[in-house]
Amino acid sequence: MHLGILTSVETRHRFFVNAIRKRWDVVAVGHERTGYSPAVVSHDDLSEKERGIVREHYEERTRQEAIFFGHDSEFISKDDACRVEHIDVGGLNLAATVQWLEESNVDLVVVYGTNLIREPLLSRFAGRMVNMHLGLSPYYRGTATNFYPLLNEEPEHVGATIHLIDPGIDSGAIYRHARPEIVAGDQPHTIGCKAILAGIGAILLTLSELEKKEAEPVRQWVTPNSRLYLRKDFHPRQVVDLHRKMEGGLIERYAKEAAQRCARVKLIREFRLQEGQAQT
Repeated sequence: MHLGILTSVETRHRFFVNAIRKRWDVVAVGHERTGYSPAVVSHDDLSEKERGIVREHYEERTRQEAIFFGHDSEFISKDDACRVEHIDVGGLNLAATVQWLEESNVDLVVVYGTNLIREPLLSRFAGRMVNMHLGLSPYYRGTATNFYPLLNEEPEHVGATIHLIDPGIDSGAIYRHARPEIVAGDQPHTIGCKAILAGIGAILLTLSELEKKEAEPVRQWVTPNSRLYLRKDFHPRQVVDLHRKMEGGLIERYAKEAAQRCARVKLIREFRLQEGQAQT
């Protein structure tokens, strides 16, 4: 099975590519610059102290990604076995992307961390494009969907969803969910990095099942209070509010009742990343 990967450019995205390449024949990789960074969203209405909290939040993300993923996050080099393209902002959903994927004889496209997939990619790879969504669909769809469950005091909804891409936003049929173990002492970015590792473990399992034709996706269901977050919904004050809740013992309280709360969330073929477990 020849794989193509569409992803972004950060440390976590490069690690994702390398983790898949260790086990699968990856013949094409596209690194897209999405043009969006929540770290640079205007926060003129925050106090200097609050701005410092926001600044530290994103500096901590960089530190944690280096710890979790930095050991295997090099960009791969172009060679005869794998075509590598660096895609400029706005260039993902162009005919040129379809062309180089087709020229690479891609059987399946794996997606993580790009802008929304649109035509002509949607039609050309319909049923052959699998996304690793960082969030548990259908409960949390869109952007920052492992940030908002924490902000909403619902850590049981942190995780990843492996699903087919359809014209909606993280709404395609699901192959598998994944969740990390969240323990007392975890902070937002250790939780987020563990969710990425859980998602990688889940997508590796899914790829094995797809190759053996043993994977059957499950159509997403309607659930009360499902949430869709878009980039326009984000404000840096949400970071300040999250850190206030973390300092107030959000994770410590959750850890005491995690098993019961997780059991109440319907998931598909859940992959659980245990504390201390790593996927490389």
